Amino acid sequence: MAHRHNLGRSEKYHALPRTIYALLFDDGGCYIGQSSNPEQREKQHRSHQGGWHRPFRFHVLEVVTATRAEAEAYEQAWRVRASKEGWRVYAKPPGVVINPHRRATPHVRWLAAHRRWTLGTPGRRPSERMRWWPWILVGASVLLLARCVTG
Repeated sequence: MAHRHNLGRSEKYHALPRTIYALLFDDGGCYIGQSSNPEQREKQHRSHQGGWHRPFRFHVLEVVTATRAEAEAYEQAWRVRASKEGWRVYAKPPGVVINPHRRATPHVRWLAAHRRWTLGTPGRRPSERMRWWPWILVGASVLLLARCVTG
């Protein structure tokens, strides 16, 4: 489903089908981008010059008919949505983490509220899985031991 439009440099000013996509990384990070030719764009990301230099999963999030500037609002909305789902959102390679909520306009927040993230939540490293309840058990054990020792 490669789109060939032959519009040259004026392509960004024409309303075209633009694919909003996500690159998902095993470390819980994701990159959200857009392209009028997603197959070619995926190949660019995977190339040595693509800058990521690590494995990722490519997922299409949505196809919108818009100019490049209009599609950027959808792109930003998907970044906000991904962040709300627990993903760390990357800017350009090699993976600078950004806060997508900082630049989110009311329109972008509205778009984000109407997008549905179906790609799950990021996997966590064992060190990030540590919850609060083991600390309560440790604290209770220390108190019980102290009470037994002091009588």
